[in-house]
Amino acid sequence: MRKPILLFAFLVGIALIASCGNGDEETPRPAESVLPEVGAPTSTQPVQPDLPCFVSPRVEAPVEPEASPTPETIFIQMREHPYRVVPNDVVLEQDTQYRLIVQAGNATHGFRVLPLGLDYEIPPGGQIDALVRPLEPGIFPIENWRRMPESELISTITVVPKGVAAATWNSLCGHIQVHSPPPNAELGAPFAIEGSVARASGTSLHIDRVEAWSDGQQVGVVTREQFVKSYIAHSDFRARAAGSSFFLAIPELAPGAHTLLLKAYLQNGTLTATTIVPLNVLPSDSSGGFLPGYRGNIDLPLENELLSLPVTVQGWAVVPGSKLGTGVGAVEIWNGPRETGQFLTEAAYGLYRSDVAEEFGEPSLASSGFIAQLDNLPAGEVTLHFYVRDRETGDYVSPRFRQPELTQTFSLAEGKVTDAAWPVALAAAPDGRLFFAELLTGRIMVLQDGQVLPKPFATLEDVTYHRETGLLGLALHPNYPKEPYLYAMYVVRDAETDLPRMQRVVRFRDVGNVGQDYTVILDDLPFAIEGFHNGGRIAFGIDGKLYLSIGDIWIRELSQDPSQLPGSILRYNLDGSIPNDNPDPSSPVYAIGFRNVFGLAVQPNTGFLFATENGPAGFDEVNKVEAGQNYGWPLHMGVTQAEGFIDPIAVFGNWPELPTAPTGATFTTEQPDLLLLCGFTDFFLRGVRLSAPDYESVDSKLVLSTNCALDVTYGSDGWLYYSTPSAIYRAQLDDLLYLHDKSAE
Repeated sequence: MRKPILLFAFLVGIALIASCGNGDEETPRPAESVLPEVGAPTSTQPVQPDLPCFVSPRVEAPVEPEASPTPETIFIQMREHPYRVVPNDVVLEQDTQYRLIVQAGNATHGFRVLPLGLDYEIPPGGQIDALVRPLEPGIFPIENWRRMPESELISTITVVPKGVAAATWNSLCGHIQVHSPPPNAELGAPFAIEGSVARASGTSLHIDRVEAWSDGQQVGVVTREQFVKSYIAHSDFRARAAGSSFFLAIPELAPGAHTLLLKAYLQNGTLTATTIVPLNVLPSDSSGGFLPGYRGNIDLPLENELLSLPVTVQGWAVVPGSKLGTGVGAVEIWNGPRETGQFLTEAAYGLYRSDVAEEFGEPSLASSGFIAQLDNLPAGEVTLHFYVRDRETGDYVSPRFRQPELTQTFSLAEGKVTDAAWPVALAAAPDGRLFFAELLTGRIMVLQDGQVLPKPFATLEDVTYHRETGLLGLALHPNYPKEPYLYAMYVVRDAETDLPRMQRVVRFRDVGNVGQDYTVILDDLPFAIEGFHNGGRIAFGIDGKLYLSIGDIWIRELSQDPSQLPGSILRYNLDGSIPNDNPDPSSPVYAIGFRNVFGLAVQPNTGFLFATENGPAGFDEVNKVEAGQNYGWPLHMGVTQAEGFIDPIAVFGNWPELPTAPTGATFTTEQPDLLLLCGFTDFFLRGVRLSAPDYESVDSKLVLSTNCALDVTYGSDGWLYYSTPSAIYRAQLDDLLYLHDKSAE
């Protein structure tokens, strides 16, 4: 029963936090957008599609059509403020000639679309005039040599099949882009095809598998489970978070020329994209006798480089003289020596490396590359050890020519602390311990000296896990440890219906890592019977008051009613009573007009309160919360300058950005002008640099990590701690800022 329970918990968690940024009728929730598993085709009987998405193998070069005497002219402008391409997406028709006129602004621009043979530098005020005739459908990025701001999508040229409407292609069809090997490469088996599947419109593709076919026979397949294990983000698709990257292993092919047909299937069994890969397979015995020992090299990471997670590892390995292609069956990666270290992963092997083939003078060794992505490493210095296994016997192969063991040492600015089950809220104690709340189990755990204590600090037996519910908030008493109390906020389960019954704030006394004296501080707080938009964050201000967020409980008009608690930030005394200096001394309502606040952070030098706000399919906000103010929802979203309403100081997730669903937030004492927040949809740890002295405007926005989805806090040990649904990570803020600045150079 363990696997079904974990699967259910995962789906519940996805529905919970994802609707922080979705959940209204404007945008379907992610769980609802996943295509159902209905009748996936077998490998020998693929579904025949009724979609205009596909190409047929071309063994011979295609016959180019005659040039049109008056090709259609497409005007493209390169703009500087902001740096972008207009129009954002250019649509061309396959096998049709076009005239592209590209105009520069008042700066030098680069305009490059390599698959279409375009590579130009345009001086200020200049233009290029080029004829193009795309031969294959696809999505081809327009590269601008000037660095684009984070908020700008890379523009694209989309080539649709001849006679197919662009809207049909964008809405129905995917595109497979092959990154390696290049067309007509000479390879020795086994080898791997590296590629990505994306949709032209940028909407999500839920790919079930990618198959490779040759002469009517399936010769390789990779499933969605393997996508996750070997996922590498490619720059071509980084701007469109709709792609699935894959490594498709081809173990055996007869020597000679082949034109592989790749097919990508959706989770409901529909074939959504195809492409072709022409290549030549060399005889496996072309290199003579077998000589034991391997040679190899690590290209990434660089020696003594400072990195953040995930770490991309890339290199090559061959057994010179092997009768079986490269002679390598597998490359293992270990953290430390194999005798005493930790096995991390087996790299994807067989990627195209023309430089290795040239170095050895043997074309069959072109398929000697390997690549892996590592995310299970601690912060600090890491030394990776690489071990090669023989293709025929599976035995470990020693380095050749007395070559030292293949290793690489580097440093990590961030690293994984521990695996954890939906650590939705974090609370750092002054003594270095970290408390964390498990969303679905009701358990509060303690991380001490790098280890999770086996016994929970406390377990809330009556917590519900219905959609966006569970154990949601955690905070230590402002005078801890003098007042050794831990506060928690959660949604209570109705014992009879098993549905949500109320939200509640409770308090525990910390007695030797055990929570005692369970005390209810606040009861009967609003909740959504549907399970959506409960809020659930708690924080203590420097005024010693308890602040908490209540979502609009999926009834948006309640957010504009100051007599109601939903859609508000509430303020209480530590015992649950109402402070006399609240905007209304008879009400806990401190500010109204919120949709679903899932992050509260108090600025240490000023005491200002900031909240992260989740909008409907965009309009994700950061608000500076002030007493008695109205923050607009649902009447106003984003910056509107409407009278009587307070605008956000930062907005994320509006087109062309994707929704971020901001969650936990924190400040550090060392850099109190930098608000840090997580994003559930993209797992980004963002930094928002605020302008003194009122901190109501933003100097800059930063992306510091890709491992922050649920909560972030600053520990007394000087580390940032942040969490994803499966783990807790930590990092030095200065190192993350250094890496960000370095990447911007």
